[in-house]
Amino acid sequence: MMGWIIGLTGGIASGKSLVSRTLAELGVKVIDADEIGREIMAKDALVKEEVVRVFGDEVLKEAGEIDREKLGRIIFRDLNRRRILEEILHPRIQAQMWEKVQDCVGDVVLDVPLLIEKGEHEKVDVVVVVYIAREVQIQRLMRRDGISRDEAIMRIETQLPLEKKVFYAHYVINNNGSMEETREQAIRFYKSIRGKEVS
Repeated sequence: MMGWIIGLTGGIASGKSLVSRTLAELGVKVIDADEIGREIMAKDALVKEEVVRVFGDEVLKEAGEIDREKLGRIIFRDLNRRRILEEILHPRIQAQMWEKVQDCVGDVVLDVPLLIEKGEHEKVDVVVVVYIAREVQIQRLMRRDGISRDEAIMRIETQLPLEKKVFYAHYVINNNGSMEETREQAIRFYKSIRGKEVS
């Protein structure tokens, strides 16, 4: 029987993965939109063809697969090409994601960076936003990806600001503190919808 459909979102380097891992440890099935996107780019020949048509052969590795790092550098700098890539990928990601939801029994987390931007928040039971202060986000992204401050800011600004995302949230997890504090908030959230069943 289908349980809660939890839409989990946030910004780049906001700590979404930590929250989804914590919920997975509590036994909640997690469906990761980024993971589906990676699989589609690796395995779908039509997608690869479209990506190469739009971005050229320079986004291919020697073995012929798509170089996601190179592609990432292009789309973070070019809004129009990023939108084109989203038009190629997102309908397929959404279709596969909801197909996987149908196969789930019990509660499920949809870990989706563009949950709100793509209107998917309207299809879930509860929206959880992982919030982080902008300066903390910049520093964590610089550290995580080994990029400059300017590059980090440019990547953050490609997404809807977290301050706007929280308006859509039923529940906000503040990730400005320690990992343990964030984990505790994730557990508290799940207990709030599941009650005493959560240990």
